Amino acid sequence: MTVARRIANEVKGYHGFIKFLILLVAVAAVASLARFIFGLGATTNLNDTYPWGLWISFDVVTAVPLAAGAFTLGAIVHVFHIKKLEPLVRPAIVTGFLGYSLVSIGLLLDLGQPHKGWHVLRYWNTESPMFEVSMCVMAYSTVLFLEFLSPVAERFGWHFPLRVLRWLEMPLVIAAAAISTLHQSTLGTFFLIAVDKLHNLWYNPLLPLLPGPSDCISSCGCSACWPFPMGRFSTARP
Repeated sequence: MTVARRIANEVKGYHGFIKFLILLVAVAAVASLARFIFGLGATTNLNDTYPWGLWISFDVVTAVPLAAGAFTLGAIVHVFHIKKLEPLVRPAIVTGFLGYSLVSIGLLLDLGQPHKGWHVLRYWNTESPMFEVSMCVMAYSTVLFLEFLSPVAERFGWHFPLRVLRWLEMPLVIAAAAISTLHQSTLGTFFLIAVDKLHNLWYNPLLPLLPGPSDCISSCGCSACWPFPMGRFSTARP
């Protein structure tokens, strides 16, 4: 049996919702390929006057807030020792890791010249909010990856790496809370900068302070709810 046939037989047993998600990933791969072939302007109809569209709302303003539950629940459980919420920590870390992975991939698509993305590490523009966001996203993604490794080490019986990760657990949680809080507030700063593109109803000088509490509340709710439908949909049919 070929590899392709084995994969096809495996996918046949998936729930219809999982098949739909696989189809979305395939469509996204084709759209990403078109973006790199035809360019950002041709595929998004954006220009220097309107550099951001609906996509940025789905990418940065949606995926980043959903990932805030990782550091929120991690701090609640490991720093404040509210252990009754401990079962929600790992789903929150998975949500955070996937959310920031999507943000990283999306930002590569958003960049006009993604092959120069590494310049942010060499040419520091400390007066730009985008610089702060990019550095914090990279740092927080690294922290989430290290936190995500704990269940992986448990699954494969890697005892020494598991001891190291558990020893680093508290510093990682504190670092995640500090880093994420910084760039959550910077997302609100973006809206302060775009005065002429923001409706008067939504403009507020306190915008840098609003994303943090809003993101924490919404992401904790999502982290508590999403394991139940995913547990049902991910079960293969007999």
